Amino acid sequence: MEAQHNLKAETEALLNVEKQIRLAGDVSGTKNNVTDILQLCFEARAWKTLNDQIAFLWKRRDQLKQTVTTMVQYLVFKNSSE
Repeated sequence: MEAQHNLKAETEALLNVEKQIRLAGDVSGTKNNVTDILQLCFEARAWKTLNDQIAFLWKRRDQLKQTVTTMVQYLVFKNSSE
């Protein structure tokens, strides 16, 4: 239960940073931040949270196309490495 709470707190903190970086137009920083969010969920094996984060990030109106591409590439790589 504690690990779940920590994962939620960490993802929320990263999402706040992601929003600031994205709104500043920093493509590289946004890609890195989104990858960090996905990595955090992946390492915790929190599949529902991972799916929720993907959907949430995907739906953001201002999400940069390069960031979405990076998300998909990260997930394909992780899926193929297991």
